[in-house]
Order: sequence, then C-alpha cells, then structure tokens
Amino acid sequence: MEQLKAFGIKFIGVGIITFGIFGIFSNATITRLLIMTLVISGIIFIGDLFILPRMNQLVAIIGDLALYFALYWVLGNFVVGNVTPVLLPAFAAAYLATAGEAVFHIYMMDRIHEPDRGAPTPTRFQTEFAEESDPEIKTKRETIDNDR
Repeated sequence: MEQLKAFGIKFIGVGIITFGIFGIFSNATITRLLIMTLVISGIIFIGDLFILPRMNQLVAIIGDLALYFALYWVLGNFVVGNVTPVLLPAFAAAYLATAGEAVFHIYMMDRIHEPDRGAPTPTRFQTEFAEESDPEIKTKRETIDNDR
C-alpha cells in the first residue's frame, strides 16, 4: 500500500511538470501528456524501488537527471512531433523533476526502504549498587584488613 502511495506522489509530481511545460509550450493533447506522464513516472519509480537503496543519494540524483532528460526528450519528440524543438523543454522538465526527486528520495528511503533501526531501547532501567560506592573507602578498608 505504501508503494502505491509513493507511486501516486511521483505520478502527480511528474504530471504537474509535464503538463506545465509540455502542455503550455506545445500543442499536445491531454491524452498524449497523460501517457507521457505515466511512462516517465513508471520507469523512474521502478528505478527508485530497485536501484536507489544500492546507491548514494548524489549518484541517484545525477542518474535521475540523465534519465529524466532522455525520457522527456524521446517522448517529447513523439508527443510534440518535429514541429518545435524539444531539447529546451526536455531539459527544463528534467531539471525541475530532479529538484523534486531530492525530496522524494528522502521519502522513499524513510517509508519504503526502511533502514534497519536496530533493537529498541529498553524502557525500564535498573540501578546496580555496589558494596562500597566510594573507592577511597574501599582501598582504606583493604589496607586495614591486610595489616591485621
């Protein structure tokens, strides 16, 4: 259920960026933009599920930037066509999506991948008492006992 919620968050984020950039600057239909959003968010989410826990955050974000740019560029050519250049909108969309990915990676690592937190801390404590609490008194008594 948490994975479905995380995919919904990613789908909404990628959808806002896709509809915002490609919907405003090109004459693409809503259906094509929706398909583009679904494909991009699906591919990136699969990468977040399997590759993210094995990588460093910085490396994952750089990889996401390259993958977002490639997907927006390729799918943008299919959606928009060769009428307008797609390179600049693809880079702008990839840049904005990568900025959102930095926050989404924190969410994924916290909620989906759940790092090992170790054993829980005990809630009840017990105090130990020694026979002598002052070490000087103990050494004085030992010397007195040895002298006898």
